[in-house]
Amino acid sequence: MKRAAKSERDRSKDYEVGYGKPPAKHRFEKGRSGNPSGRPKGSKNKVSRTPNLEVGTQPANQMLLEEAYRTVTVREGEHLIEMPAIKAVFRAMGVSAMKGNRLAQTALAELVRDIEEADRRSRVDHFEIACEYKKGWDEAIERARDAGRPLPQPIPHPDDIIIDVRNADVRYAGPITKEEKRHFDRLLAYRDDLQDDVSFHAEGYKRNAKEKVPASILRTLAKSWEQATNFYDRINEPLPERYRKKLEDRFYPSCLTEGSDEE
Repeated sequence: MKRAAKSERDRSKDYEVGYGKPPAKHRFEKGRSGNPSGRPKGSKNKVSRTPNLEVGTQPANQMLLEEAYRTVTVREGEHLIEMPAIKAVFRAMGVSAMKGNRLAQTALAELVRDIEEADRRSRVDHFEIACEYKKGWDEAIERARDAGRPLPQPIPHPDDIIIDVRNADVRYAGPITKEEKRHFDRLLAYRDDLQDDVSFHAEGYKRNAKEKVPASILRTLAKSWEQATNFYDRINEPLPERYRKKLEDRFYPSCLTEGSDEE
């Protein structure tokens, strides 16, 4: 032990104390951390905000859009108005253009022209695709009908695609996705069930009217019949024309008869 202590003193004489070389008694012990409460070994650096890096995403574009649609407050005269930042930019550009700024005028005109051209091209493309789709399925359905085969039921159905050739416009009068078709079928089935309710109440009213039941009972039966008719109309009338059905046993005030005055 004495020899080890002497050897340590000899080495300390050759040790030069300076920057990065603290005195021996202040050095960290080997195998012991100088910051026991610090980050555990093997842990990774943490980032306060991690962008979405899923497949197909573009973080820079996402951040740009977030800033573009961030709500800002701008003053217009004596009023403060909240709007997306990009709208505030366009409004400032429009004001500058109206004041005679030629650069702003040119930039604004080019933006509007590009947007209108892109919209026109998109509408034309959609119109052409819809026409081709409708024509193809009309022919396929006609071939199946001629051959006596079951008719195909594509979604959207060609009969639900309304083509406006004059305005190059397309309108859909029915479901265009499988999810919409399932909802639509449930709605049609419910509408058909309401027909059964209307007929049931109509038959009940007419049967009791023949038996000369008290007027109060007939009024109750007539009210139920009328409500069932109105409920059917609320479901049926908003449907596209080709899906509507004519209601049988419809309630009309002229259908009513006088009951017995006896209670």
